[in-house]
Amino acid sequence: MFKKSIFSHLFSSTVLVVLCCFLIMGTLMYGLLSNYLTAKQDDDLAYIAQQLADFTVRVAKQAPDYPKESYQMNIDALSLSTDTFIMVLNPSGDVIASTSTASSIRVRPEFYSDVMKGKHVRYVGTLGGVFSTTTFTVGIPLRYDDTISGGIFVSLPAPEMHRLRSDIIKIFLFSVCLVLVVALVIIYMVSRRITSPIKALNRAARDIADGHFDRRVTPDINAEIGELGESFNKMADSIEQLEHMRSSFVANVSHDLRTPMTTIIGFVQGILDGTIPPEKQPQYLSIVLDESKRLSRLVTDLLDISKIEQGNYKPELRDFDINEMIRLSVIKLEKRITDKNIHLSVGFQSEDSRVLADKDSIQRVLTNLMDNAIKFTDEGGFIDIRTGPDNRGKIFVSIQNSGIGIDSRDIKHIFDRFYKTDNSRGLDKNGTGLGLYIVKNILQGHGETIWAESEPGEFTRFTFTLTPVPDAKK
Repeated sequence: MFKKSIFSHLFSSTVLVVLCCFLIMGTLMYGLLSNYLTAKQDDDLAYIAQQLADFTVRVAKQAPDYPKESYQMNIDALSLSTDTFIMVLNPSGDVIASTSTASSIRVRPEFYSDVMKGKHVRYVGTLGGVFSTTTFTVGIPLRYDDTISGGIFVSLPAPEMHRLRSDIIKIFLFSVCLVLVVALVIIYMVSRRITSPIKALNRAARDIADGHFDRRVTPDINAEIGELGESFNKMADSIEQLEHMRSSFVANVSHDLRTPMTTIIGFVQGILDGTIPPEKQPQYLSIVLDESKRLSRLVTDLLDISKIEQGNYKPELRDFDINEMIRLSVIKLEKRITDKNIHLSVGFQSEDSRVLADKDSIQRVLTNLMDNAIKFTDEGGFIDIRTGPDNRGKIFVSIQNSGIGIDSRDIKHIFDRFYKTDNSRGLDKNGTGLGLYIVKNILQGHGETIWAESEPGEFTRFTFTLTPVPDAKK
């Protein structure tokens, strides 16, 4: 099925609107023009008739013996100069004077009776057969000493009025055609100007759909389309970043699955076929157990992400002491801290800090952050853990460690799914880029915040907030 392009749809719609506007304007103009011309001709013919009436009365009063031939000459001159036909009637309706080209004329009573009553009349037609073509006729009474002594009729052939209308319409149509040509050029240019960036967006979207994630568009200078282009580029950046993280995740997970599975299969096979002697089997079974636990943690992380993204994570809020949880976590990680000769300092602004949160989830947050701190702290470095109230009525927990730090271009992505700053796997050999993503979502599920600060080569600090138990002792 044929689909109209945005350009053709916009262009044809705009042209149609312009044509409709011209049609409506032309119709209104023609109607107004007809009324105006009719009123104007009425006034002009009435003025001519009144001038002749005044002249006739003046002649009758000042020169009773004024020659009839001279009076006829005045009528002919007035008729010729105004392109009109003039008739002067007596009270009986007889034509006593008219344009010289006329022969015997008889006006029917229904056309002059109102004039003889003192009324101003107007007729359009042949005036009862007086004329062979349609005319526009105005009749006024001829008053002499406050009495009606006749009537004067002035007629203009309708073709003259039609010619005037036709000339004006021709001028109007010429103007419309000229304006329409200019309008079409402008509409074409504007339509192209609007649709070109949209076509570019469409082509870029198709390229991204085909896997070319580096495709971008140049934002247009127009406000809305420019904003659309910028939003598209941001979306493309996000998609490219997500694709990069997905690829890294697949590579990392594949490595994390393959390595322990290879180890497990190799050692189990060695035990079964007798390659590993019985006295060494407990040692290798311990390794198999560790690798199985590692696989279990990876699967658990993936399941937790699925639960979080489906909106199924609902924290079970309980009252507990975050300081005590930190103490216990430090004890669990003491061996790793000692093995790397890390200097650990813990500072609590109050002996206990009771918070309202999901205890197991917050334990996971603490374990993840402390595990990262130990992992990325240099031999002989330091880790500093602090808690206390902040200025927003929350309890903050801060975990800072020395080490390589996080680059500014990486820190804004540190909580993204699958994101790893150590792509070489030199330090983070077992990570999949899911831990901090899960941490952030756990805290967001509590309505809390977490942020990272770092000075490359100096330190990295993660800080998150928790809600204190109402009326808890400080």
